[in-house]
Amino acid sequence: MKNRLYLFASLVLCGSCGDFLEENPNDQAYVTNTDDLNELLIGEGYMPATTGKEIDYWIHVMDDDVLFVTSNTNRAAGSPFYWWQPDVNTQSTWESLYKRIGVLNAVLDEVERFKEEGDNYRKVKGEALFLRASYYYFLVNLYARPYRKETAATEPGVPLKLTGTIEDKRFERHPVEACYRVITSNLKESIAHLKGLIPLTTYRGSEMAARTLLSRVSLYTGEWEETARQCDTVLSRGNYRLVDHKTQDIASVSNTVAFNSTETIFTSGMVTTSNMDFMSTNATKFRPSDELLALFAANDLRRTYYIRGMPMSGYETIQKYANRVVAACSDIFIFRLPEIYLNRAEALLMLHREADAIADLQTLRLHRLSTTPDAINLSGEALMNFIRDERRREFCFEGQRWFDLRRYAVHPGYPVQKEIRHAYYEYTSVSGDMVLKKYDEEPQYYVLPIPDTEINLNGGTLQQNTPREWKQQQPLQ
Repeated sequence: MKNRLYLFASLVLCGSCGDFLEENPNDQAYVTNTDDLNELLIGEGYMPATTGKEIDYWIHVMDDDVLFVTSNTNRAAGSPFYWWQPDVNTQSTWESLYKRIGVLNAVLDEVERFKEEGDNYRKVKGEALFLRASYYYFLVNLYARPYRKETAATEPGVPLKLTGTIEDKRFERHPVEACYRVITSNLKESIAHLKGLIPLTTYRGSEMAARTLLSRVSLYTGEWEETARQCDTVLSRGNYRLVDHKTQDIASVSNTVAFNSTETIFTSGMVTTSNMDFMSTNATKFRPSDELLALFAANDLRRTYYIRGMPMSGYETIQKYANRVVAACSDIFIFRLPEIYLNRAEALLMLHREADAIADLQTLRLHRLSTTPDAINLSGEALMNFIRDERRREFCFEGQRWFDLRRYAVHPGYPVQKEIRHAYYEYTSVSGDMVLKKYDEEPQYYVLPIPDTEINLNGGTLQQNTPREWKQQQPLQ
């Protein structure tokens, strides 16, 4: 009964979940079948395409792929994130992700009453497990330090709540290792339930979406064989195919990063870079960094398809998500086929299968370059650096770069750390840089502070991350 009442309470708090709860004579609400739970997943389990409460555009501005441009004295709302200050506000992120996890927990508790519904039961349970794993993946990578095998068992992660039962207790942070264990087990269970079920749209979780996320998470934890195995399965099914930019008219670029692209495996949530801080033509905004732009060779069509000039401002903006209404596709919660090739290439290199890793790179590049790709005669660290550059070119502004920078810093085979410099403005002029030092020098700046409200609500049992100091601008170099 507690679980059913909790589900009803979630609906009252969330609202707009539909009128699928049947009232009994005592005015208590009950789920009657998996259709009810499916509607709850749609209304409250998946990220909406209209708000950035879960993760907003700030995920893109902390890394090295953006620069801040201004033509007036206004400051963008994302500036505290861009300059890695201690006053970043992610209250809505914490609340929204845990709120959705609460709904998913209730769904997972309730769905066990409907095992006899066969594929409908499998579908609801599999999608709920996939979403819960996804949201914990975001939480642990935003609020905890990157996974390092030597310290994961003791490094604080995020609180784990895995049942819909209401508990009168304060929550503590579980270790990073425990968080990844839950993410991995949820994804494997999701795969088992969704196996063979074909989703009607890429807006819904699927076996292949769960396998893709599992391949990514396995990279983070150094499980190279698992990554390769999951990628092998996705590619062997033949459900998706790479788009060849050479055959595309640039006017149809939205077919590349869009929900209905042959490359898209799954997407949920909003296009955060449609925010005016990115798209304004004559005021404060963020634009692609010179360092990112320099990574694209002259024959790399992604330079044209992903990033284009804005004549009114003279600066270039992100155009990966053109035609947003017709082909809306999230830029934070998305899995595309290129990731399968690049995840596998990285894993194969770590498994000492360099020729196979290069073959995956060339398969992708054959569809991205205007001319036949040059041979890749690299090995070891040089090949890993090439793979990482290819990831940066392919996944720029898809919510991966910040997480990649974190995991590269503690990589068990080829660790790399870098300093990031972001221009600081006084009125309309650049007066200096804000500097993010290498991870080992300033690890606290690679982790978001847990919202103070959550710390206070839990009466001190929820451990705060190492405090950040206010960053001061440095002279231009």
